Amino acid sequence: MQEPSNIAAGLTASAALRSAVTDLGVDWQHRPLQPEPGLAALLAQTALDEGAKATVVQALGAGLIDVCIAHGYQSMDLVVLHPDTPGLEETLARFDRPHTHADDEVRYIVDGAGLFGFFDAQGREHTVRVGPGDYLRVPAGAEHRFTLTAERRIKALRLFTDSAGWVAQYTAREAGPMAVDA
Repeated sequence: MQEPSNIAAGLTASAALRSAVTDLGVDWQHRPLQPEPGLAALLAQTALDEGAKATVVQALGAGLIDVCIAHGYQSMDLVVLHPDTPGLEETLARFDRPHTHADDEVRYIVDGAGLFGFFDAQGREHTVRVGPGDYLRVPAGAEHRFTLTAERRIKALRLFTDSAGWVAQYTAREAGPMAVDA
């Protein structure tokens, strides 16, 4: 895996958006994906069974050892969402409600695309489109939300310090549909 860059390839994020997200404490990098052919074929599949997910985590997780050591992440898994995911609408409804976490939320996107919305102190939402190779570390306490793009599919490694995994503390903020910032 190549060294991460602070400029996400392929994204049209403005300097103002990058600055706003960085000012909120979000670590947003691009860590290029260059999987070997067998792994690339696996990532191209819509759905993955538990064995295939474990293969992806093992193959790509080693490339994140630097952040695991730096931030004390003890475990990782692979979340796979696609139109045929059971309970997809309920899952997305939970992710799309503005929330915070007591722990960092870390995502390394390995396939598909999604939208993260981050709220600043003035209540403005800054929306970031993420795709393969994008790495986000959202600090504990940062108010945010997530949804899928129109393609409705994503695969992302998730890193955790706590074995409880993804635990949201929902805020009372009302929020409409996300739109990507310029």
